Amino acid sequence: MPDHVSIESLYQTDSLREKETIEQIEVGNNIEGQITGLWYCNQTFFLHHLKYEKYDDLKLDAYRCARLDEFLVTHFDSRILDYGINHITYALLSDDKELIKRYANLGHKVYMWMVERGHSTPMYCIQQIMKSDWEQVKWSLEIMKTKNVKMAKAIQPDLRFFEGILEKDENKMRDAVIQLLKNHKKRNGQMGIAQDYISVPALTYAKLAWLQGIEIEIDHPLVPKELLPIRPLDNYDDKYDFLKAN
Repeated sequence: MPDHVSIESLYQTDSLREKETIEQIEVGNNIEGQITGLWYCNQTFFLHHLKYEKYDDLKLDAYRCARLDEFLVTHFDSRILDYGINHITYALLSDDKELIKRYANLGHKVYMWMVERGHSTPMYCIQQIMKSDWEQVKWSLEIMKTKNVKMAKAIQPDLRFFEGILEKDENKMRDAVIQLLKNHKKRNGQMGIAQDYISVPALTYAKLAWLQGIEIEIDHPLVPKELLPIRPLDNYDDKYDFLKAN
């Protein structure tokens, strides 16, 4: 944990910020920006609960992150899916199967244009795995290999994982996750304090495998084994009035 910040102090700050942000939403002040701020508050809550092993609580935090994403995409055509893997991670970690199904179908107006040119294709591929649409997985994998050669070089572990899940090759998937963990600092450099608790792509892919019934075992603190089994909560609470209404 870096000396200049602690999850405890961030948790306290974001708990106060959450209340202030809700007040701003209620008066209609920059709603899209305020909801984005709420997402970061809930990410902080997730990490805090992860540190203290409050697994039911963190599933609710992850669920709310994903619901906020869903709201932003459907109401503001947000391009969250172009920003990388970080957001979809929390949808998977919620273990809410209905929300995961909906998240797998999210997309903005020019999303497919981006996918077809190799720019947002890894995210699209993950969504197709979430839906078990293996033909679309193959299609997107081919795009990643041919349409954006520079990206293909950078995401070799991702490509290996996608190939492994198509082939149901547990060893190939595990090797891909381990390689991502070896590149943790490089691949998680923009994740803020989250990188001290989870390795986002490695955890996401391990969770995807479990979602498909392939229970790969990864012995690493940045892929907490308690987060891998699919164990939905009995109830999920949207918490915020604007989410409850949508």
